[in-house]
Amino acid sequence: MLGRLLREPLVHFVLVGAAVFAAYSLFADGDETETRDRIVVTEGRVLQLAQVFAKTWQRPPTPQELRGLVDAFIKEEVYYREAVKRGLDRDDTLIRRRMQQKMEFLSEPGEEALAADDTALQAYLDDHKDAYRVEPKLAFKQVFIDPKRSDGDAEARAAEMLQALKAGDNPDDIGDPTLLPQSVPLSPLRAVERDFGEDFAKDVSVAPEGQWAGPITSPFGLHLVRVTKREEGYDPDLDEVRDAVLRDWRNLKRQEYQADAYDQLRAKYEIVLPELESPRQKMPRRPETSPSEKSSRLEKGEAE
Repeated sequence: MLGRLLREPLVHFVLVGAAVFAAYSLFADGDETETRDRIVVTEGRVLQLAQVFAKTWQRPPTPQELRGLVDAFIKEEVYYREAVKRGLDRDDTLIRRRMQQKMEFLSEPGEEALAADDTALQAYLDDHKDAYRVEPKLAFKQVFIDPKRSDGDAEARAAEMLQALKAGDNPDDIGDPTLLPQSVPLSPLRAVERDFGEDFAKDVSVAPEGQWAGPITSPFGLHLVRVTKREEGYDPDLDEVRDAVLRDWRNLKRQEYQADAYDQLRAKYEIVLPELESPRQKMPRRPETSPSEKSSRLEKGEAE
């Protein structure tokens, strides 16, 4: 019973916490009044340092290691305060950006604000139908006619090949060589558009299913096509796209909360701006080079 109890993670945590607070009593004084020139290491801070150590090394720190963690924290705090006193944080873009990120994090809405019912999600879906629309899909076979191999009469060759295909000839034995796939599996119309071009995708989307048709033009040449399967596009119900809608709705709410928080903070300040001009107007003009100087520089191989 005792052995099983000692293996419990909660017991380990309690023991680590007890060790931390015992060690802290050796390192910290009782007065926790903090001033600008006084650094107070609280019990909570010591516990945090110990927890980070335990998570990294999978064991609690020894008293000596804990003393080292506290000393490292004090050193960091000393340097930080001295840097702030000297204004070293003011013109450092990375520090300013990091502090901005922390302020934006503080303006994140709570879980209650990010809880949406079906009414809110359905309203969001109705306002953004295009983002969730399931686009049409097509599967088809194609035979390629290369205009460069047609002696200027690609249309006539295509007509002859179409008749042969309708008569039952093997499509593998007809057409010109191409890197394009002869058989395209069921694919979104956008993928067909990417591989064969916008005009081709538009024409093949209305081609009859189950029979050879064409020719259809693409940037590569002419194609005879037979649509083997077609799935129409549709607007999905909320249940089908609930996870995606909830994710996007929450992102929108976060943006709105952060925008409101920024507006409230900005309202505290009077913003004074200079007259804004194009940066080009502020740049010194480069002196013009005479034709003789330009010719001399070019002869020497100098860049403009």
